[in-house]
Amino acid sequence: MGFQMIRKNDETIVLSNGVLARDFYTRLRGLIGRTELNRGEGMLFPKCNSVHMWMMKIPIDVIFLTRNGEEWKIAALHPSVKPWKFLPIACMKASDTLELSSGAIEELGLEKGQTLCIVS
Repeated sequence: MGFQMIRKNDETIVLSNGVLARDFYTRLRGLIGRTELNRGEGMLFPKCNSVHMWMMKIPIDVIFLTRNGEEWKIAALHPSVKPWKFLPIACMKASDTLELSSGAIEELGLEKGQTLCIVS
């Protein structure tokens, strides 16, 4: 069962079917092999401040987050990161990383400094 994540100030649903990448295998595999990522789907990587796009088949939006208790502040946004991008993407200020479908950042109006939180 997935989790939901909302933007705190207006309760906009950012993620309706999230996967928490806790264990080694889930973190290693991530979204590799996915041929599509529907709106509302995504993956949260705790204790992760860099991602790679090797072996990915689809572009994704990458959001770096700084955790504060049960909330996350958006530290950096990288929209529509292309598959097979050679260099990793990183944010040294981030504690966690959220990966969403390409176009979600723009569609949801996500901006640096906004606060996200998990519900149910």
